[in-house]
Amino acid sequence: METSTVTSAAYTSGMSTTTASSTQSLDETYDLFLSVLTAQLENQSPTDPVDTEEMTSQLISYSQVEQQILSNQYLENLVLSTNNQSAETALAFIGKDVTYSASSQSYSGDDLSWSMDVPANAESMTFEVVDQYGKTVSQTTDTPEPGSDYTFTWDGSTGGNDTADPGTYSLNATATLDDGTTTTVSLQATSTATQVVWSSGAPELVLQNGATIGLDAIVSAAEPAEEPSETDV
Repeated sequence: METSTVTSAAYTSGMSTTTASSTQSLDETYDLFLSVLTAQLENQSPTDPVDTEEMTSQLISYSQVEQQILSNQYLENLVLSTNNQSAETALAFIGKDVTYSASSQSYSGDDLSWSMDVPANAESMTFEVVDQYGKTVSQTTDTPEPGSDYTFTWDGSTGGNDTADPGTYSLNATATLDDGTTTTVSLQATSTATQVVWSSGAPELVLQNGATIGLDAIVSAAEPAEEPSETDV
């Protein structure tokens, strides 16, 4: 019953069960130590008094242990507070169109899109879609405006009338520059956040395209674009 009370108080205050148990154990041991010390002082022999150096050393040891437990409690509360803030931030993304740093996406029949910043001195761009085994399934060359924001969309076509099987596909975007050299371009993808999970120990967003991302991968977020109504068409 006593253990249950300690555990409940621990969760309420943000302490882990281990820290709460350590605090309780220290308090009980310290109370016992004071009882023994008081009995020693009351019954000490005038010709052979209790060693004060040893008592002082023991008191200092208890103080050090107490400070360490309090430090652990402070760190646990700090981590708990940070996790709560991250969770609130993650939940705020639900229903938003989230743009994140990514090269791989899950294909299930719908078009996949990657956005990127075209280098200012790019003359052309090569886009290579590869499957999870590294095999090229599609390759395209385009000449987007240098320095512009560009979106590459893949409809699943693998050439001719063939369509890729469902699975994970990556895009390699390479820019050919005006000096003849090439450079790899960083890619971003956009999808709607549908769920928050904590399986990794930190909040992560599950997206409509099947991706799961950490908050540190998010580049931007916005309200979903409204579908045009029949009266607008």
